Amino acid sequence: GRQSSVAGSPSVGVFTTLARPSWASIREDLVKYSVANENSLQIIDSALFVLVLDDYTPTDIHESASNMLHGTYKVTVDDNLVDSQVGTCCNRWYDKLQIIVCADGSAGINFEHSAIDGHTALRFVSDIFADTVVSFAQSITNAIYGKDALPSVIQAKKKPRTPKDSFDCSPKRLCFEFPASVEDALYHAETALGDEICSSDTHVLEFKSFGKKLITTNKMSPDSFVQMAMLLAYYRLYGKIVCAYEPVLTKKFFHGRTEAMRTATPEASSFCKKFCCRQATTTEKLEALRKATVEHSRLVKEAGNGKGVDRHLYALFCIAQLNNKSANKFFHSKPWNLLNHTILSTSNCGNPSLRLFGFGPVAPDGFGVGYIIKDHGLQFSVSSKHRQTERYVTTLRRTLQDLANLMDHHDLVNVETHSNEQVALAPPDEYDAEASAYGGFWGEDTSEIDPRSAYFSRVIARESGMRSSDFSSFGVGLNE
Repeated sequence: GRQSSVAGSPSVGVFTTLARPSWASIREDLVKYSVANENSLQIIDSALFVLVLDDYTPTDIHESASNMLHGTYKVTVDDNLVDSQVGTCCNRWYDKLQIIVCADGSAGINFEHSAIDGHTALRFVSDIFADTVVSFAQSITNAIYGKDALPSVIQAKKKPRTPKDSFDCSPKRLCFEFPASVEDALYHAETALGDEICSSDTHVLEFKSFGKKLITTNKMSPDSFVQMAMLLAYYRLYGKIVCAYEPVLTKKFFHGRTEAMRTATPEASSFCKKFCCRQATTTEKLEALRKATVEHSRLVKEAGNGKGVDRHLYALFCIAQLNNKSANKFFHSKPWNLLNHTILSTSNCGNPSLRLFGFGPVAPDGFGVGYIIKDHGLQFSVSSKHRQTERYVTTLRRTLQDLANLMDHHDLVNVETHSNEQVALAPPDEYDAEASAYGGFWGEDTSEIDPRSAYFSRVIARESGMRSSDFSSFGVGLNE
């Protein structure tokens, strides 16, 4: 829907920011009150996604990230001292996957996490972005090479329309009728949302000094390296090793979603302490970093193979609750409470179609850190409530620069001299493939997969919608 310019107009989507039981109760009241309400809600429920048009232009990348995460906060007061929220925070429907487009054309995705994981939304974004690029390329190549010279990203079959078909695609306003009690609830939902936004802070770091190429040249996993950098930045700022979380895809299992990787290992703790030790040498610091990244990579692979502990323990906790056995001592123990109080909630999800990826903290005193690892840069979106977000980001930037000073800065391009002597090192494949705990190819861990194998072809078909034969034009042959 388009944001109304009329201050104080009903913004039903604000209800989707409430706790689920509260919104469910209000929704029930709306349906009972009016058939129009029921019909409008049914239309929204059946939609694949919601297109949000914000009459707002961010002034910088930090405002842009905040707007995509929770919208803007802006209160106006009329001559009668009646206040109204006119920020973009009212122009949302958080129960649905949302495509948000600002007045300057910048766009993003906001999605509800219980139904899908980050890689699913990434696939959606990737298809939109790639289809836009390919469509533009086709507008050039069609006149030269013919209509089918460049295959489309999405192979969608269009059903021919017949005179009997009647599909009205013109925009229509969805109408809601509010009882007085619901109007009051809407106002209070908005004021509660306002408090959440006012207490939230989002800051972006676009680090361009180095990226995946330099890290893999130094024989380390890019994802493990970035995880150690985030832990070290927190340790340098606060002097503490804290509970940190990273999701790892378990897509190799039927209906698999994620397992948790806990970054704060003994090796990671030793590395943070060694790095901050004034007597430690550069060699000792680098050795501690390598040990920490190796252990992190090992645990990521275990988690991806279903050998983590978090999901198993959480399932036991849910079973205990269902059987009225939640009083079990283990679920009230200090280790359990520490495990479920995540200070650094992190996630790596991205590809060239995304500039940023982020989310809010999962604990009131925590940070939410979304990051994207690119060949020659690292992108971070960091959020917190009532904490020094910008200061943490500044410390993270300094930490990345200091870690870079530990590494060898080889030229990343193979260059041959007149004597045919190579003067550069190529990144080792095993580290390059493990760029992300979310996986390298749309969430698939391809580090041990032959790109000519039938399995890889099935991944291509399932994740991209393209046939193996479509890749022949790019000089790639895949077995069926």
